Amino acid sequence: MEYVVRKLAQMAGVSSRTLRYYDEIGLLKPARINTSGYRIYGETEVDRLQQILFYRELGVSLDSIRDIVTSPSFDGAQALREHHEKLLEKREQLDRLISNVERTIEVSEGRFQ
Repeated sequence: MEYVVRKLAQMAGVSSRTLRYYDEIGLLKPARINTSGYRIYGETEVDRLQQILFYRELGVSLDSIRDIVTSPSFDGAQALREHHEKLLEKREQLDRLISNVERTIEVSEGRFQ
């Protein structure tokens, strides 16, 4: 499947400007540019964007992300496994926070048992 900037941006929850910027700095190049000048992204680029967004969420700088994802030793499958593991950890942390907030609400309302 192929995507133009607007569609990929919409799917990924980022702005079209962000995708164009990632192209400018060499972080996420389109698979091709069509005869009308539109940037066209394929599945490989979608996967790379997912990795970029994951590292951004972790607070990694764009320069560091570029070094990571353009490294010859970069293993996309391993990166996805690590991403999955981090998401599971984050979910567990959020579940604990939610439980703590629920208990605090119960205590403040006098319903804690």
